[in-house]
Amino acid sequence: MRARGFTLIEVMVAVSILAIVTVLTWASFKQTFSTKSAIEAQAGRYRTVRLALERMAHELSMVYVSQNEDTSQPERRTRLVGKHHGDIDEVLFSYFGHQRLYQDANEADTALVYYYAGRDRDDSRKQNLMRRETRRLSYLKVDEQPGEADIVCDDVIKLKLDYYDKRDKVWRDEWVTTSLDGQPDRLPSKIRITLTVHDERGKEVPFQTEVRVAMSEPLNNQPKNLAVTGVGQPPALTQTPSGQTSGTSATTSTATSSRPPVTGPSPGNIPSAPGFGR
Repeated sequence: MRARGFTLIEVMVAVSILAIVTVLTWASFKQTFSTKSAIEAQAGRYRTVRLALERMAHELSMVYVSQNEDTSQPERRTRLVGKHHGDIDEVLFSYFGHQRLYQDANEADTALVYYYAGRDRDDSRKQNLMRRETRRLSYLKVDEQPGEADIVCDDVIKLKLDYYDKRDKVWRDEWVTTSLDGQPDRLPSKIRITLTVHDERGKEVPFQTEVRVAMSEPLNNQPKNLAVTGVGQPPALTQTPSGQTSGTSATTSTATSSRPPVTGPSPGNIPSAPGFGR
């Protein structure tokens, strides 16, 4: 019996079925790959925003101002200046968190940090959140001091900063410690940061965090004048025949000696240090 082969119609039907199965399988894998890429892009975008918020919150928690300033200088060394500037608020502050990366570097543990908006070099329609940090405190303007600038978060839509005034119990849009019509030598107790960015689909998504300022009162390292208070004259020590010492009144006569008397300030004229001599 002779074997019967496939007809042309049967081959065409089999090839068509195989092509349909292949197309359906590829479409399923393509959708899976697209979903995976979108999730990874979203996770990376959210991670960038979280790192930017954590960095700003950490640095703003260490902000401080000092009253030991040279008022004859055009600028203050320590300050907190937060103002509106378009959609992205600007903030300039002094803080304790500067890190020296090189040994024997002419830098300090305190510095000025400046957050501001900058246009993207590749796409001028986008705005990036920029950060500039000086190497030490100075009476110069922040752009006149040596320092480094970097991008904290790219493609930012809005940055809103709110400052809580614990004295008046209100949230303020701006905070200036260098002017009399602002909040001179006074820091907010809390700062709220709201950062709005585009997600992977181009939708606006706001992120918000709140930070507590650790040192809201200004520093003052000027020495204070201690009041001189008189204390009673301590009893004089006399030696008994047995060799033991006993305390007597200051008016008790002591044995005469051939050595000249030692003169000096009486105990009643010596100021007592705070916390000691009590």
